[in-house]
Amino acid sequence: MHELSLCKNIINIINDHVKGDKALKVKKIALEAGLLTGVDHESLKFAFKIASQGTAAENAVLEIIPVEGFALCNHCQQKMPIAQYYDCCACGHFSWTVLQGEELKVKYMEVE
Repeated sequence: MHELSLCKNIINIINDHVKGDKALKVKKIALEAGLLTGVDHESLKFAFKIASQGTAAENAVLEIIPVEGFALCNHCQQKMPIAQYYDCCACGHFSWTVLQGEELKVKYMEVE
């Protein structure tokens, strides 16, 4: 389950922020998670509960903001939504550049 290792990295980001701001407790953390990442959102929430135990983020609410996949066709220059990497453009070509949907990043944190 790679979601647990992702959550450990998220906890490291939180710890860096808490140390810098001298905050004691994280109430909420919001993540932007691209739908092309292959990350299962429910597994990520479950792993976050485990990884956050004993940290400033313990009992914090994890909000996951899904980010749809979009690509630009390298042939016809049309911007198109994509749900997986083998989607085809309306013009029939498979050569495109991903514009969004691969990100997994902390959007914001609420601390007290």
